[in-house]
Amino acid sequence: MSRSVVVTGMGVVSRDVIGIPAFCRLLSDGSPVPGRPTQFDSDRFRAKNAYATDPDVTLAALRRALSRSSKRLGLTEMTEPEMNCAGYSMLAAIEAVEQAGLTSDILSTAGCSIATTSGGMMDRFTDALEEGDHSVEFQELVSPGSAAVVLQRVLGLHGPLSSFSCACASSIGALSYAFMRIRNGDAPVMLVGGNDRIREADFAGFNALRAMDRERCRPFDVDRRGMIIGDGAAILVVEDEEHARARGAQPLAKVSSIALSTDSHHITCPKPDGLTRAMGQALERANLSADAVGYVNCHGTGTQINDEAEAIALEAVFGGSVKRPIVSSTKGTTGHLLGSAGAIEAVATILALRAGEAPQMTSTINPEDIPFTMPVKGQDRTIRTNVAMSNSLGFGGLNGSVIFALPETGDI
Repeated sequence: MSRSVVVTGMGVVSRDVIGIPAFCRLLSDGSPVPGRPTQFDSDRFRAKNAYATDPDVTLAALRRALSRSSKRLGLTEMTEPEMNCAGYSMLAAIEAVEQAGLTSDILSTAGCSIATTSGGMMDRFTDALEEGDHSVEFQELVSPGSAAVVLQRVLGLHGPLSSFSCACASSIGALSYAFMRIRNGDAPVMLVGGNDRIREADFAGFNALRAMDRERCRPFDVDRRGMIIGDGAAILVVEDEEHARARGAQPLAKVSSIALSTDSHHITCPKPDGLTRAMGQALERANLSADAVGYVNCHGTGTQINDEAEAIALEAVFGGSVKRPIVSSTKGTTGHLLGSAGAIEAVATILALRAGEAPQMTSTINPEDIPFTMPVKGQDRTIRTNVAMSNSLGFGGLNGSVIFALPETGDI
């Protein structure tokens, strides 16, 4: 039997915006100007700014959340290294679990699928080498899958466990895994999302590629100059719809379909036909026409190459539609969370769908002439249908597309 999969809870940590209500306000009001990260000295780099969280603020919020929820949810105590490694995702997970109304008994049946750029590898590796640390704890927290392992242990999850690190398409890969585990009956509930902390190595790498804007991220803008790195986490509780309704939970959205593809073209230069295939397959699997989609949350990094390729792919899929979807990118507001980008953008897409309005693109001042409406200043942001799509692209020619739909009328 093919099970219907729904989202019943969400949590977000982004740019010192902690929690869904604050994130909604951020998406509605638009993007503040990025600033210097506090995690390292960025002044020696060409592009110096980031959409970075404040680790101290986030850690304090995590401690409060653990104190409030540990007893009710039966959480295992977190160590300091675990908080440093997986604190963002744990904070987002507690919010998502509480919104979904999960109990410790339900959590014991749940699985976990977490996306990341490099897990704890760059957080502890250099320090551990200098300190001569060869402990078991170090070995656990240095792996790319460290955040997933920490969440599994602290939350008491006994279902399927996986971690995905496939560049900036990692989150849709993680969501695809969770989606299939539920449809196959391997678990009734999965916690899925992304966890990424800003790292000097990533910052240096994208500077070396000349892929970062010196001022701010301006997706689909004529004057765009590149991306701005961000960090944080987003967690979604995805669940067998029958299981959710049996326990009285109200779905926030339905996960209609997911599709993945590769370009087989170039490590950093996307070829439009790969994303075109992913979007087309997602529509086919959901048994939807292109006209059914009212909103597309684009990958939209603000780089010349990405935005151009994505616009071509969008035209290939939606060019024949009677009413084209409104399209936008939220990276001008959140920054690019790399492996976790698809997770926070899945949350943004669901929030937009439920609000009936696409998030503002306030950093895009001089929009490129593409045949789609974008929610820039002066444009109508209304989403005309109850179906939305979110896309992710990653280095290596990786592409992912996920379709969300609102629950049936009366079920919201």
